[in-house]
Order: sequence, then structure tokens, then C-alpha cells
Amino acid sequence: MNKRLKQCPVCNSNLDIIEYHCPRCDISIKGRFTIGDLAALSVRQQEFVKVFICSGGNIKEVEKALGISYPTVKSRLKEISRVLCNRNEEYDDRNSLDILAKLEKGDLSVEDAVKAIKEGGNDV
Repeated sequence: MNKRLKQCPVCNSNLDIIEYHCPRCDISIKGRFTIGDLAALSVRQQEFVKVFICSGGNIKEVEKALGISYPTVKSRLKEISRVLCNRNEEYDDRNSLDILAKLEKGDLSVEDAVKAIKEGGNDV
């Protein structure tokens, strides 16, 4: 069975689910159905979430299971958070600009500014 399509292969628009079918009893149920938030994730992101949850949220175990570095794990978590929490890049850009303004005024050191930008800048 094919993975669930999220976008039209012709025009890239979001697809609506309008029918479910049971192959065992050959019944079809038609209507407009919504899918859960996790379906908004790409297949790669869904696999990452599966590994993350199965490892109990232990980043070291995720690193080992996927053969990726700590910064990559954090980056993927941030990417997934943006999708699931409807965060947009503009918000992150504003945080980065605030951090750079504080750096320019001398309120932050270069090291602190770099760290704050990498961590999302929410507590600067």
C-alpha cells in the first residue's frame, strides 16, 4: 500500500480526504475527513518523531539510532516544532534581529548572541 499522499502530484495543492474504504467488507464511507497534525509532517519527520518517542526523548539515543549529531537532532526537533506549532520563520527572524540589536548595543557578548540565536532566542 502506498504512503498517504498529502499534496496533489500535479499542482502541489493540499489534498482532501473524501473517502475511506474497507477492503474486507467492501464498504466505502464518503465525506470530508480531517487528518491529525502529525500528518502534516514529512515521512522523514514522522520517522524522526517515531525514533524520538521510542527512545524516550533521549537525544543521545536518537543520535545513535539515526547516526546523526546533537546539533542535527536539535535542528530536526526545531523544524518539527515549527510545523506542529505553526511557527513561522518571520517570528524566528524577529528574535534574531532583537539579539543582533542587543549585540550591537553591547548588551550581549558575541558568544552569548551566537548561543541565543542557535537556541531560538526566546530567553534573551
